[in-house]
Amino acid sequence: MTQLSIFDAPDPSAPLPIRGMRVNANRFTDEFMAYLPENLHVFAAFEREAMAVIKRGWKHYSARTIVEVMRHNSAVAEAAGEFKLCNRKTPYLARLFALLHPAHADLFEFREAKAVRRDSEGVAA
Repeated sequence: MTQLSIFDAPDPSAPLPIRGMRVNANRFTDEFMAYLPENLHVFAAFEREAMAVIKRGWKHYSARTIVEVMRHNSAVAEAAGEFKLCNRKTPYLARLFALLHPAHADLFEFREAKAVRRDSEGVAA
């Protein structure tokens, strides 16, 4: 199987996270694939926090901690209340970060995702 790059995505005008997700669709749930296009700001915030952790010298970190920090910062700063993010999205934010930042792909530990999209043979990719 040939590994496609994010630059091989069908719509080169789509934002980089969308292209990365689409080219690697077998790594994401349908739910996450529907969620991301309308919530790129969430991924951007996750990416900013992950890069801040890296700049502080961390080699391994928790994606869930990053999401909790995002929720906290949002609750403190925004009049509209707590940052809304379902915990089921956290692992996919981390996977997308690793795809887009291969030099930092080891920042998060990944477990087998039981809900990922299936290939044509029904095997999790």
